[in-house]
Amino acid sequence: MSALTNAIEILHCFSSARPDLSFADVMALTGKPKSSTSRLLRSLRDCGLLEQDPHTRRYRPGLLTFELGRLHRAHDDLISTAERELREVCARTGHTGYIAVLDGYEQVVLRIVPGSNPLRVVNPPGQRTPAPATSNGRAMLARLSDEDVRARLPATYPKLPRNSPQSFKQLMARLDEIRRTGVSEAADESIEGVGSQGFALKSGETGEMIGIAVSYSVQATTAAERANVRRELVAMATKLRRMTGDPIDQPATRVQTGTR
Repeated sequence: MSALTNAIEILHCFSSARPDLSFADVMALTGKPKSSTSRLLRSLRDCGLLEQDPHTRRYRPGLLTFELGRLHRAHDDLISTAERELREVCARTGHTGYIAVLDGYEQVVLRIVPGSNPLRVVNPPGQRTPAPATSNGRAMLARLSDEDVRARLPATYPKLPRNSPQSFKQLMARLDEIRRTGVSEAADESIEGVGSQGFALKSGETGEMIGIAVSYSVQATTAAERANVRRELVAMATKLRRMTGDPIDQPATRVQTGTR
């Protein structure tokens, strides 16, 4: 960790005002001894985080930092693009929208778009929920291989709400159904009385994947309203998949639906 901390300190020396630095510059900015500075700069250069001009011998951020930055921007662009489209859907339907990612077998809420309806379902950003118990969580899991799904789950299958899959076998049956039909239906899962419809979106460039869902009260939402939410999400999924180059191998007009 000490070596990593020192390397990060050197990388922080670079900025738009200081796009390249000499060996002496790095020593002055970090206050590190000559021997350790030389060793760290050589290691950072060898792994691609820094480049060294063969003529001036000055250092600048390397190709690897550019590639990592591009991945970060692409991920942020994917979320921002999805959020813009989700805001329009939530404005038209009045329901609350979510954008989440997978972390192991859990989904983590990244963004929330509040609805305008008096009855709102709100999960704050950062909240974790078992992905097998949510519509967009299962949609994301369905985009993975069976081996990856199994590897994400604990050795002992997690305890989930009674309407959620109660075993790995049941979960895989649900995911196979999603893969086959593009549709997943459930009721009263991670939050009792709450329903949702969602889908998974994957960037064709970076492979980043997010889950998008719209939640609502099961009791207060009519069948006609739920059908309208589904139409909105179908259109949104189709548009976003075209924009992001999503390599989905099932019809883009299919949207995973279910309850949170």
